[in-house]
Amino acid sequence: MKIPEDKIEEVRETADIVEIVSQFVTLKKRGKSYMGLCPFHTEKTPSFSVDPVRGFYHCFGCGAGGNVFNFIMQIEKVTFPEAVRSLAEKLGIHLPLNQEKDDASKETELLYHVNQFACDFYKECLYGTKAGQKALDYLRGREFTPETIELFRIGYAPRRWDGLILKARRESVRQEHLSKAGLIVNRKEREGFYDRFRGRLMFPILNPSGRVVGFGGRALEEKPGAPKYINSPETLVYRKSRLFYGLDLAKTAIRRQDRALLVEGYTDVMRLHQCGLDNAIASAGTALTKEQSGLLARYTREVTLVFDGDSAGLQAALRGVDVLVEAGLDVRITPLPGGSDPDSYARTRSASEMKNRIASALDFVDFRLAQMKASGRLTSPAQRAEAAGILIRTIALIRDPIQRNLTVKDVSEKLGIDESMLIAQVRKHRRGKDDTGRAPETPRAQTTDSAERGLLLLLISDTEKWSKPIFEHLAPDQIRNKQNRMLIERLYDDYLKGRFHQPQSLLDRFAEDPVLARSLSEMLSERLDETVNQSQFGLDCLLAIREKGFRDRMRDVREKIRATQDRGNDPGSLLKEWVTLNQKMENEREMITRAWKKQVEI
Repeated sequence: MKIPEDKIEEVRETADIVEIVSQFVTLKKRGKSYMGLCPFHTEKTPSFSVDPVRGFYHCFGCGAGGNVFNFIMQIEKVTFPEAVRSLAEKLGIHLPLNQEKDDASKETELLYHVNQFACDFYKECLYGTKAGQKALDYLRGREFTPETIELFRIGYAPRRWDGLILKARRESVRQEHLSKAGLIVNRKEREGFYDRFRGRLMFPILNPSGRVVGFGGRALEEKPGAPKYINSPETLVYRKSRLFYGLDLAKTAIRRQDRALLVEGYTDVMRLHQCGLDNAIASAGTALTKEQSGLLARYTREVTLVFDGDSAGLQAALRGVDVLVEAGLDVRITPLPGGSDPDSYARTRSASEMKNRIASALDFVDFRLAQMKASGRLTSPAQRAEAAGILIRTIALIRDPIQRNLTVKDVSEKLGIDESMLIAQVRKHRRGKDDTGRAPETPRAQTTDSAERGLLLLLISDTEKWSKPIFEHLAPDQIRNKQNRMLIERLYDDYLKGRFHQPQSLLDRFAEDPVLARSLSEMLSERLDETVNQSQFGLDCLLAIREKGFRDRMRDVREKIRATQDRGNDPGSLLKEWVTLNQKMENEREMITRAWKKQVEI
């Protein structure tokens, strides 16, 4: 849904960024700013700065930055509209629903509402009915504490066909809405609906911001042909391939520890949290997807897989390794004794024993080699070669080139295979790609990057003053650094539309793009040196960018002249070409300087 611009500005101006950030970070005043330990990466020396006057934050360690909206988006992993609404609610600012609110947004809110309604109903049934008491006894028999049961909002779906339907009727919740959420199902034989979940222990599934989006239901009585677990069907808000069970509760611990524990089932997550391992989440029975791995990579750099020790559990763990590695995550594996899952294993041991077991996790190389060795598959040269081939396919997915090379070296030493041969195999798998999976770009001169950054520093310090003199002589496609160009394009578009921003509001323009917000906050934190003549500085930066093309071509011609002379030939035509390029560059320099001086006093 679209939030009016004036309301966004009202929320930003009302919010005290120091007060908001202080809810998550201990800040101490230093000069005009506040400093603290960054909540987005692990550090011992404070490098996280908050500027209350200009309303932005920036970490000099990891580069995170933005305004108060970006902070809420990063810390709570929500969208820009959700961050604005969250702050507005805390500040008591009313945000009217825009008349242009689309159908998808309406349905999203509707699904959140009915899922929460069902969650409350199932919880009432757990604590307030005789059948629910049996379900509660089952949980207590498995040694789950009342606090854990409450924390995960566990409920019970009664064994009748219309328990939820009758409750909805009394509360004026429409059946068609329950149907859209997958909570009730159309009858085949006759008209009407029946409850999807009946006689089951209910595990609400929440999105990272803590809203109920679906359910997993566990049968309390096993019946032939009946599934042990059933889940909500996919809806606008429930996409199994994009969610983790327990992430809403674990995200703070995951970020703080920079590590996630990934298990398979709902009760595995509950058990580990009860043991004090509150960074545990579950894939909830689905094979890991790129969307899930990408989501996890926003919170941490390391994932430890804690899976059953039987063959099926190990295979499930191995299938997830490549997806996680490709997302840039460091993957470790903790196999449990055969037949044990995290829930059953931790239930029969102390919390410290469980923590020690997880602490002994192996990286994926050592785990695979140990697995192959145990099965007698590393005894011959052919078997070692096969093992190397298996590992190389995963190693080639590692994004960081240093980590990738170190892992190759490790495999080389452990398998006794020449390192250069393994590197050649990795290169085959990565051919044509750089570390982000895209074709590598041509290296750019640092001086040009500095000039581009200099112009951006001027523009963000006063967009109204500097936009006209800069953009009359510079088009966005002349900017070579991709990130600088993206920022320039946005500012150029605003200039053409007559829009100008103050530094305090400029971050709103980029709030929904975390990469640009981060880059912008870094520039805002730099500030221009007050002793520098800004007009001359701007002209120098502009000329450096405009002359870069000429200088590159002149350098190429110089090399051709040298090569021609080395062969004993006359470079006359090339010399004329060099002189012509130099003259054109000088003419352009004179033209730009003359125009600049008319617009800006130097």
